[in-house]
Amino acid sequence: MSTLTTQRPRPSPSHLPGRAETEQARAARLALRRRLVVGSLPGVAVLLLVALKLLTMVAAGAAAGNAYAAGNITGVEQAAARMGFLNIIESYKAPFARGDGRVLVGDFDGARAAYEEALAMAPRDAVAACKIRVNLVLSLEKLGDAAGSASGAPAAKPFFDRVQQVVDGAPKGCFQPQAGDAGQRLTDARSRAQAKSQPQPGPQSPPDPNQQPAPSQDKQQQLDDKTKDNQQQRSQSEQNRPGGSRPPAAKPW
Repeated sequence: MSTLTTQRPRPSPSHLPGRAETEQARAARLALRRRLVVGSLPGVAVLLLVALKLLTMVAAGAAAGNAYAAGNITGVEQAAARMGFLNIIESYKAPFARGDGRVLVGDFDGARAAYEEALAMAPRDAVAACKIRVNLVLSLEKLGDAAGSASGAPAAKPFFDRVQQVVDGAPKGCFQPQAGDAGQRLTDARSRAQAKSQPQPGPQSPPDPNQQPAPSQDKQQQLDDKTKDNQQQRSQSEQNRPGGSRPPAAKPW
């Protein structure tokens, strides 16, 4: 009959006889632990900041959208400022919101500059970039209309040319269903810009009130037929007149 023997745990090296941890080794071990903890603090802080930034971006983005829909200029500008703080995540959203705020105050040149900045930051194939392009071409069209009204077509042409350039530079995804109505709005803006870039006809001189309108072709034919009938009737009348005498020639009017 065999008996089970209980194995006693092997002591750790620090508890082996004659191998007790020295004060120097313990101090070195604690110092290493402190260095590891201190060294990990920046990484932990960065992770916390990223998480906080993501939360604030979502909240600020929703606030900007609601404020814009309500026409709240101050709300849009405040949301844009919050998104601009530590603007390292989805950095295009801050100038995008700032451009919307400029639109609400009628500053289309400021809006154009903000949208240009946002477009340069946004991923090219992102749906958000398509929306930025739409707002950019609309602000350019407003500037072109204003320049044309103030200084004529030559001053407006650079804005309309830029509209066509922005639309032509849009990726194919902007014209796909996932981009919503962005593709149609871009296409419509390009068509309007092309039409407005065409030379406009000059002003026509007012009609002369003393000038008689020229008769139409049908009316002229009727007058010619009537004149021919009158001439035939006069010839027959002269032939039937006794003595063959002719009346004085009729005046040509």
